Amino acid sequence: MSTVLLAVVAAHRRGQPLHPELLALGARFAGLGRTAPVYRLLALPGEEVLRGGLVRVADGGAEVEVELFRLPVPAVGRLAVALPAPLAVGTLVLADGRSMVGIVCEGWAAGTARDVTAHGSWPAYLAAR
Repeated sequence: MSTVLLAVVAAHRRGQPLHPELLALGARFAGLGRTAPVYRLLALPGEEVLRGGLVRVADGGAEVEVELFRLPVPAVGRLAVALPAPLAVGTLVLADGRSMVGIVCEGWAAGTARDVTAHGSWPAYLAAR
């Protein structure tokens, strides 16, 4: 079966509460990466599951650590329809220039979310909370 690389930044990472959802879709860990320096990492409001997202910005972006997973192509659609707004499946650009499918955040969320980009990764943000 054909697969694609998927980048995830927060609650779908290994050891996080939504990681089992990725495993159920057939995801296999493929390594770590860093985004191109054109993203901001947001901690989204909500109490049930701590979620974060990446928003692409024109100015003031930074590299953010992501986990990479191999995911069967049909599973990408299932993931896309399961994600709650403001999260979505979109295209992410990595620091090495590769473009890939990733979990992104719609820009409107920046108005209600906490910017945690300075931590550099979701695990670092969680450790600092």
